[in-house]
Amino acid sequence: MKKRIVIALVTGLMMVSFTGCGTKAESTDQEASESSSAETEADDEIASEEVAGEDTEDEEELGDTNYNGIILFSEKESKDFDALDEIEYKAFNGYIEAESYVPILDGDGYWIGSIEPGTTVSITEMSTDLWARFENPIEGTDYDYLYVRNEMVDSEDFHYDAVKMKQGIENYINTYGIQDAEYTFLDEKVSDMELFECRMDSVYDDQTMYEYWVAEQITRNDEVNPLLYGTLYIECEDDTDGWIICRIYYKDLIESEY
Repeated sequence: MKKRIVIALVTGLMMVSFTGCGTKAESTDQEASESSSAETEADDEIASEEVAGEDTEDEEELGDTNYNGIILFSEKESKDFDALDEIEYKAFNGYIEAESYVPILDGDGYWIGSIEPGTTVSITEMSTDLWARFENPIEGTDYDYLYVRNEMVDSEDFHYDAVKMKQGIENYINTYGIQDAEYTFLDEKVSDMELFECRMDSVYDDQTMYEYWVAEQITRNDEVNPLLYGTLYIECEDDTDGWIICRIYYKDLIESEY
């Protein structure tokens, strides 16, 4: 529009120059030169505004980060909750299949993004409170975990093989064993160790159900409780029909009031 106005003014000046009586050639040349200069300055101004406009559009496009349907805002929005990162979380095998935009929060309780409709996200940890979380997959951002409401999460079965079962039992003993006790897990059994053996299923609804059955098999039996011993060696092997044989070798009774 500005360019059109400048062109109209220049045209008017040229018409006056051509029709004016007694105007010298030098004057006409001077007016034409001034008009040309005015048009050049106007064009430069318009070009500058167009470049500035393009930069603004680029900044708007680069404001939010979108990674496979996980959107992180360029700036934090409202703070709706407190200290989500201080809640206790346990391993969980679940997912969100977003039918509409699902809010994402950070560990401090700020709304920082959303999951786009049609996006499926794996959930790795769940709390007994209202929250679930997963590791932030977007490099270059400041968040270790991203938090969502656990009511949005569907669960998948936990599948264990012999290697994962061994690690799971060690984690269980370290978590639920005698308070302040130091457990030592050997890389191989030694001759003076006693043996406890049980069979564990390889499929569980969730982490809570898995821990329940570890407790049933290991700590609530009529033989011995291996958690009462400080030196342990665990081996597991796949059995038939989806079962896993677990052997826990133990020694060094822990002196405790337990």
